[in-house]
Amino acid sequence: MYRTGSAAQQPDLSFVRAAPVVISIRGALQIFLAGCGGTGSWLAPSIARLAQVFVETGKRVAVTFVDPDVVEEANVPRQNFCAAEIGRFKAETLARRYSGVWGIPIATITERWDKEMIREQWSVTTILVGCVDNPAARRSLAGALVNSGPYATGQIWWLDCGNWRDNGQVRLGNARTLKELREAFQIDTLCAALPSPALVHPELLTALPDVPRATPTPGGSCAQMARAYAQSLMINQRVASEAADYLARLLMASGSRGGGLCRFATYFDLASGSARSLHTTPETIAAALHTTPAKLFGRKSMRPSPGK
Repeated sequence: MYRTGSAAQQPDLSFVRAAPVVISIRGALQIFLAGCGGTGSWLAPSIARLAQVFVETGKRVAVTFVDPDVVEEANVPRQNFCAAEIGRFKAETLARRYSGVWGIPIATITERWDKEMIREQWSVTTILVGCVDNPAARRSLAGALVNSGPYATGQIWWLDCGNWRDNGQVRLGNARTLKELREAFQIDTLCAALPSPALVHPELLTALPDVPRATPTPGGSCAQMARAYAQSLMINQRVASEAADYLARLLMASGSRGGGLCRFATYFDLASGSARSLHTTPETIAAALHTTPAKLFGRKSMRPSPGK
């Protein structure tokens, strides 16, 4: 269809062949939002909204916002706070605001995220939404995935959000090791496990993002100096919007061909307006892990059934 020189380049059909992600919510669902700053503050209302919709289906859900920081002048207006909220804990401010709006109890922890904050429970599915910006916090999120394979009694999934000045990424996974991915496609039309964000990008646990920085004006206020180092005004909202769609498709249409989640990583750039996703096929997942479907899943590939 497209040609480069004499060689034909085939279009990417991975989305058409992708298997929707299925998570098993046998009992209750718990969602932790780790980080209520740049991205977390914009994602908080979507989490509360989804929780309310989830409750309407007759299921139990618990939501917890985690962040040790208070709102500062420099956080306004890039984060989802206003001047009247300066000096208040971010987690408590957002929980109070959206708990009242949606009628959903939201617990708060005004401490740094730590994997000890959650306990794996029988028949409880946990989603850790990470909106943190340092390797130590991500290591703690990654460490919480212990014993969370596709057939564990209590599944734990990690949705990681990150960004630089004008570009960002959202990544979802629940498997810490290649072995835990072995039976991800036991049913060809469904995906039961995904590599954790740290398995695809090990640098998340060791390296700080290289954020371009401007030179602050000498003698400027704290807010002016903070803004000189800030990311673009809309990048956090863009990351939050993508993450919210991941959650909605994962929770409300799990395993559904009509609108389920068929990707496990999305990368986008605001300056160019470009975006690309990695879709849930054995080939794409294997390629992201620098291996082959045969080695990872014990198969060559997932072929589309006749008529697709």
